[in-house]
Amino acid sequence: MTDAAFEYAMTNETQQLETTKGSLFGAYNAVTGYFQNVRTYKNDEAKLKSLLFGGTGQLRTQKAFQLCESFAKAEVIEFYN
Repeated sequence: MTDAAFEYAMTNETQQLETTKGSLFGAYNAVTGYFQNVRTYKNDEAKLKSLLFGGTGQLRTQKAFQLCESFAKAEVIEFYN
């Protein structure tokens, strides 16, 4: 999942725009873009649940937002494997 989101960030034309590339917004946009445009879902209902009703897409994009927000506020961010 991480590799696919990173590939989307590095190769998709919308991610290479001056307003996006190399920016904090671009990092967040790559995560949301992956879940909305790249990830394969079983059907439209599964995609809707993932993105809007507490599924993996919503949880991961919310976490990405929180990390970006913390970074923007220059807070210390700890990453755990």
